[in-house]
Amino acid sequence: MTSNDLLQRTIECFWDTVPPVWGRVRGNARCNAIQDFNLTLIQFHILRHIRHGIHSVGELAEKQQISRPAISQAVETLVEKGLVIRLPDTQDRRYVRLDLTESTTRLLEAVFSKNRKWMAEKMASLEESELQTIIAALEILKRTFDPPAY
Repeated sequence: MTSNDLLQRTIECFWDTVPPVWGRVRGNARCNAIQDFNLTLIQFHILRHIRHGIHSVGELAEKQQISRPAISQAVETLVEKGLVIRLPDTQDRRYVRLDLTESTTRLLEAVFSKNRKWMAEKMASLEESELQTIIAALEILKRTFDPPAY
């Protein structure tokens, strides 16, 4: 096998593995949020995006590719549930920052903790050498695809 053939086989293996695995992991987290915490899928996505630094209705609408009125309605429901707070900007009265409440941060941690437990159950049967191989492969992928720091 040539090095180009090996590279192409690696790329195919990546596409056959990473998206389906990631899809199952994300799907499990979403399922936990929806079932255990009475959230809709869009509400879970909004909370997750706010947790990752998206703090305005406009940014959320763009990220979710949903209209601003639809996002506003979902955000309003989250505010009514006490999961999101609105913070007016002191510099620009038109801008309202969305943030998570303390209880929401704990709720999301519970969702992700349950997801990590599920992953641990899935991976518990792997040999130590297999786990080390996965760690090494993931570190290589991270290094390969992370932009260099200047």
